[in-house]
Amino acid sequence: MSLTLEDVKHMTDCNSIQEMFTSLRQQEEKVTRELDELLKNQAHLETKMRNLNQTLPQVAIVEKGCSTLQNTIRNTNLLAEKVSRKVRQLDTAKGRVDGCIKRVNDIIDLIKCCEGVQETLASDNYELAASHIQKYLLIDQKLISNIDDDVDGSFLVLREAELRFINNLNRSFDKGVKEGSDEDVLRFAKLYPMVGRAEDGLAKLGNYLARKVANKGQAHLASALKTSKEDKRWSVMYADTLTRLFEDSARVVESVLPMVEVCYGDDNVSKILSSVQDECVRQARGTFNNFLQTRNVIDIVTAINENEQLDSELKLDQVLEEMVIMNSRSQLYINFLRKRLQVEEWEGEAGLNELQQEAMGHYILLETHFVKQAIQKAVALERREEKSLVSSVVDDICYVIQKSVHRAIGSKNVDITCAMINNAGSILSMDVCKVLLEVIKTGYPSPTSYSWSQQGTEEQIKEQREAFLTAVNNTRTLTDNILKLAKGFEVKCEKTFTESLMKKIQSCLSGLRDVQSDFREVLRKGEINLCKMAVYSKMHPVIAEVASISHVLSEDTFYSLELEDPWLQEVVKMFGEVVVPLESLLHSEIYHSVVATSISEMTEYLEKLVMTCSFGQLGGLLLDKRLRTLVSYLSSITEWSVREKFARLNMIAMLLSVDGIVEIPDLYSSTAPLSIQDIRKCLKLRTDFRREDIEKVVKEL
Repeated sequence: MSLTLEDVKHMTDCNSIQEMFTSLRQQEEKVTRELDELLKNQAHLETKMRNLNQTLPQVAIVEKGCSTLQNTIRNTNLLAEKVSRKVRQLDTAKGRVDGCIKRVNDIIDLIKCCEGVQETLASDNYELAASHIQKYLLIDQKLISNIDDDVDGSFLVLREAELRFINNLNRSFDKGVKEGSDEDVLRFAKLYPMVGRAEDGLAKLGNYLARKVANKGQAHLASALKTSKEDKRWSVMYADTLTRLFEDSARVVESVLPMVEVCYGDDNVSKILSSVQDECVRQARGTFNNFLQTRNVIDIVTAINENEQLDSELKLDQVLEEMVIMNSRSQLYINFLRKRLQVEEWEGEAGLNELQQEAMGHYILLETHFVKQAIQKAVALERREEKSLVSSVVDDICYVIQKSVHRAIGSKNVDITCAMINNAGSILSMDVCKVLLEVIKTGYPSPTSYSWSQQGTEEQIKEQREAFLTAVNNTRTLTDNILKLAKGFEVKCEKTFTESLMKKIQSCLSGLRDVQSDFREVLRKGEINLCKMAVYSKMHPVIAEVASISHVLSEDTFYSLELEDPWLQEVVKMFGEVVVPLESLLHSEIYHSVVATSISEMTEYLEKLVMTCSFGQLGGLLLDKRLRTLVSYLSSITEWSVREKFARLNMIAMLLSVDGIVEIPDLYSSTAPLSIQDIRKCLKLRTDFRREDIEKVVKEL
């Protein structure tokens, strides 16, 4: 802030004067600091000034050199412009000279062509005649016309010779087609582009190749229809016919493509392929229609849609095998065309794709029916070996599913493969699970579940028990086999399909693996029923005896029970007679699951009973000993952990066996399996603990 004399004169207030004084003092300090900073850098500034004074003579020299360089560049630029003007003049002159030379050469070529074309046409030398006409067509008539009457006459002669040559060429080509001479057809076909008739040549060549494919296709089909039923190839004769058709079409294409690429250009390759492909699709359609009629495919499809019984499932299996071969050959031929054209997809394959889609629709319906019928037959013929836990239906179902999907993969069609993987999952989830669930719903028979009027013979009970256990074991084994099937399908698909197509297949395989959840649900119902009927019905009465026993014991009674405990012996005996024998009858995973479920049920039921009893300290000690013995025994009959299931009971026994209530806080922790409310209820079971002491201790927890 700047201060003037007028400002000072108008100051009458002490506060204003004081503020102004403070401001001036701050400004003075700031100026002082700046001066100190400048004085501190004085030596550095003086050094810079001396350096600048020393460089001044050098700057003068540089300035003089720059002026000289500027003059040199200006002179060079003027010289370059003069040279450039001369070059342009020379280039113009050269262009005119070249134009003159070209006119002269064109006139010379015109005269030679006029003379040569007459001789070559007379001697039927088509190749040389075509080269003369090609040269004639390349001549720019506007440049040399009206120069001389002879030149104009030569043009007229050559135009007439061109028309005459085209007529002769067409006649010779048609003759070669009629005689079926591939050599003549190719010889004359390559001349059309030379005389400016490439489109005509492509059309004629395409028609010839299509006619050739048609003749071969009709011959192969006629030969197939004569095949005897005793012939070992009769069941796949249409697949063989289609294979030969595609092989012939490929050979026809390969025989002309090198010539087409050289004479007509790469852009016209697809036109030739389209001509061949259209006829190939027509012949394939005819073969497929004959296949549908001879194999009665339409009748079979109608019967399936109307739920009618088929005459022979074996015949259907043969039809499916032939359809897969036909589809795989079609896909192989499509891949050949794509590779030849170096494209991922070609519009010319639409007709064959449409035929594949129609065949795929029939195939999926027939294959699905075949799988379902095969599984129904496997269930009807189910048998179990004496020492086997599972029945034949497990291997039969897996074999049928594997055969179906492998057959679909063999078609080399990703849509068919995905459809059959999805169908396999659907059949397993709906049909197979339904069959297993129906058996499991009948329940595990127990003598206590029958009245005297309802109870069947021992043989019937045994059969129902075996059927139930077999269904449970089958369910578990099929659950594991689903993963194995999915892995096997994945490996086979990776060898057949590209990485991009595998992404689509992986999604279907994921759905197949998810079918496991349906089987686990069926298995869960089976395990629950087995536990209730085979274990709980006998376990509950034995465990319930604990409620009828006094737990306020004298020392003599305690020592006596410690040596020989009837209740504990009965529990161990019950597990040994009811649960342990199941190990030889069940899949290992099912057995351990049943043991774990039974233990959970026992601990929950025992806890409820214990909470209804009264205890002394010795009763609590006896309960603790019983639990430790049970944990030790049960750990010996299962691989799964048992101790965690007894966590609540063990703490209850610990609380009931303490010497005094004052020990309770030392036993409690925040991770204890019992809540505060549970501890209060448990302590009230001790007959020697007072209520007020219990409440006092609980409040301290």
